[in-house]
Amino acid sequence: MNVKWIKPTWRVLWIGPLLLAVAFGMTVLVWAYRSKATLDGELRVTGLAQPVEITRDESDVAHIRARTAADAWFSMGWLHAQERGWQLDFNRRVVRGRLSEVFGDKTLVADQTLRILGIQHAAQQQYENLPADVQDVLKAYAAGINAYWAQTDRLSTPEFAILGVDPRPEAKSQNYWTPVDSVGWSLIMALDLGGNWGNEMVRAQLASKLPTEAVWQLMPPYPGEKPATATDFAQMYKRLAVYNDEFQTAAAPSAGASDAATAVAHWVSGLGQVKGLGSNNWVVSGQRTQSGMPLLANDPHLGLTAPAIWYFTHLQATETPEGQAPLNVVGATLPGLPFVVLGHTKGVAWGFTNTGPDVQDTYLEQIDPNDSTRYRLPKPDDAEAAWASFETRQELIRVKGGDDVALQVRSTRHGPVISDLPAYQWLDRKRYALALRWSALDANNATVEAGVRSNVAQSVPELIQAYRSYHSPMQNVVMADTTGRIAYKAVGAVPVRAADNDLRGVVPAPGWEPRFDWQGWVPYEDTPQDDGATGWLATANQRVHAPDYPYFLTQDWVVPYRKKRIDQLLAKTPLHSVRSFAAIQNDVISLEARAWLPHMHTIVSTHPMNGAAQSIMKDWTGQMSVDSAAPLIF
Repeated sequence: MNVKWIKPTWRVLWIGPLLLAVAFGMTVLVWAYRSKATLDGELRVTGLAQPVEITRDESDVAHIRARTAADAWFSMGWLHAQERGWQLDFNRRVVRGRLSEVFGDKTLVADQTLRILGIQHAAQQQYENLPADVQDVLKAYAAGINAYWAQTDRLSTPEFAILGVDPRPEAKSQNYWTPVDSVGWSLIMALDLGGNWGNEMVRAQLASKLPTEAVWQLMPPYPGEKPATATDFAQMYKRLAVYNDEFQTAAAPSAGASDAATAVAHWVSGLGQVKGLGSNNWVVSGQRTQSGMPLLANDPHLGLTAPAIWYFTHLQATETPEGQAPLNVVGATLPGLPFVVLGHTKGVAWGFTNTGPDVQDTYLEQIDPNDSTRYRLPKPDDAEAAWASFETRQELIRVKGGDDVALQVRSTRHGPVISDLPAYQWLDRKRYALALRWSALDANNATVEAGVRSNVAQSVPELIQAYRSYHSPMQNVVMADTTGRIAYKAVGAVPVRAADNDLRGVVPAPGWEPRFDWQGWVPYEDTPQDDGATGWLATANQRVHAPDYPYFLTQDWVVPYRKKRIDQLLAKTPLHSVRSFAAIQNDVISLEARAWLPHMHTIVSTHPMNGAAQSIMKDWTGQMSVDSAAPLIF
């Protein structure tokens, strides 16, 4: 039988893929149309007491105009769910340590970390301690989120369909987003911004290979200051035998300071990361502005995400019960929280930068050699060693495409045992556990209350009073009101350390020695503050107090290059305007680069590209322009 093959033309071969592409394109278009947020028309929403009007301006800022504050917060929840639905779902999973349910084992360590820290447990305690009116705000916001998902017939973004997530069944029972989730998200923000836990770990691991002096060369103190502790912690750890034998005997560089670069390359890589983050804020009094009234700018540099971390909105309630302040506030909100974090009311404006105090101390908990379920307690000098049982709870982590993972969480009198995580294999975990004392986990953390109170403040004094309940993470707040007053205040809780605590929270401390325990909190009246008598105030994560400040806040301030540049630009213009403020925000001169340039110009290299690189750098002035090669070389 003869078979005649017909050679297909390229045109015939393209028909199949073309039809598939058209079908895929149509599917995408239908999805895009069905998932588009409702921005026009009228909706009937279960849960509102009165009609609410939502408009959007030319900058796409949503203006919520409600009769009651409860309806405004409900509507904020609705908008966040409609336009940031997947972001909220992700945030909720972070708080609850349930990422692996949809992402598989790639997020297992993240879930283990969040469960060990006990974010959701701490959030539950903190929520229960909030005033009833603040709980009502969180309830109204959660009801708005749940109402959106309970009433919609579509999933708002492709992530839900791709990952097989459908929030609607839980939302119908009002269990999808809860008020505790909002408190939990405030804790996640504190985790992102607060403390030096990672720095403690890096110093401790470096101390296994290098003398203390070399560790301080690698991680130097703030310019002009001495290290916070004079204690030789490298010798202390050798005496206590805290390191895993395999870690201690691994191929290590010699202990001289000249080998610091090698030590960093081999031992610090992957332990911590330097983030290109840092926020700025400043305010000038009317004496320094063209209008004669204060001007305030905020320039928060949180991590870039898609969608963005911020959602801009305007919350207004037209009916105010007698004795209550009116709700009329505009600014940046965080999906997951019902209030404006950064913005202004009709009477007062404010902006944040991260203060960055040391609110995380780690403790070596010595394990009883005769009973691994116990750890050592402080004791009087003449008494025998005392021991206490680890507190434990069981957690179950569901993993998509894999078996469930059982996790036993331990804690001590200081806090959760973090050394049960894989990253702490450098520690001799038969002899020691490592516990974390973190201020944000305390049951009296009422940061959410401060956020709610700030949204109705109408003056600088009222705002300072509103932030009295602010806890974590500590923030540098610059503020200005319509009476012309400006001010700066560091708001948040910072622990007081005992006078004989010679480690000062720089490295893990022996947990059985009571001198390393916290002694209370810096009083709110004593946190750094300034009334702006000089005509302007600015912060950029630098040290915010004078050298003679009576409390120890941290060893790990950000170097002050950005603050100095802001001061230069503020001083340069006699009378400021919105235009001059925009120019400051868009300034790209790096004083840090200028400080390094003389040293860079002395570098001698035989690399074939060195000549071209040095030619580019020769006349560079530290301008970090996007179209210049010099910043990349720097």
